[in-house]
Amino acid sequence: MTTKKEDTQEKETAVKEPKETKEEKKETAEKAEKKPARGRKGSGVESNTKALDFQEFLVDNNINVFSTESLEDDYQTVIFRSRIETKGQILPTAILIDTSIFTIIRTQIVTGVAEEKRPRLTAYLNTLNAQFKIFKYYLREDGTIYLDICLPFVEETFDSKMIQLMLSVLVQHLEATYDDLMAEVWKKD
Repeated sequence: MTTKKEDTQEKETAVKEPKETKEEKKETAEKAEKKPARGRKGSGVESNTKALDFQEFLVDNNINVFSTESLEDDYQTVIFRSRIETKGQILPTAILIDTSIFTIIRTQIVTGVAEEKRPRLTAYLNTLNAQFKIFKYYLREDGTIYLDICLPFVEETFDSKMIQLMLSVLVQHLEATYDDLMAEVWKKD
C-alpha cells in the first residue's frame, strides 16, 4: 500500500516523452513513405547495411535520381535504378548492392543485337575488356549488351563516395567509347 506522498513522487519521477511537433510528424511520415515496403523478415534495405548506407548517402547529398527495389533472395539484394545519358541516348543503369562482397554497377548498352552479328561483337567486346581494367562488357544470349563495374566491399569498407566516383568514371568512359561501340553494333556483316 502506498501513501499519497509516494504516489506523487512516482508520478514526478516518471519520464515524460516529448510531444512531436507538426513538422516532426511530417518528417516521420515522409521517411516512412520513402522506405521500401517490407517483405519477409530480414529482407530489403532495412537488413542490408551497405544498401542502407548508400540510401542514407543519397538522402544526405540530396541525390534523388534513383528508385529502389528489394529482391527476395538469399543475398538481400537491393537494386538502385537510374539512367545515364550519353551521346543523346538514355541508358538504363542499376547499382546492385547485396550482402556478398561485391557491388555491381550495371548499364544496359543496347538490346536486340541480331544473332548473326553476335560472334563478331563478342570478339569486339573481349577487346574492350582487355583494354579497360574496371569495365567488363558482355553480350547475353537474348542479344543485350551490358557493361558492368564490380566493386568489392565488405560492410566495414563500404564506400558510397566510391560508387559515386565510379558513376562519374562510367559516364566519361561511355562518352569516349559509345560511338565506336554502336558503330560496331550497326556495322553490316
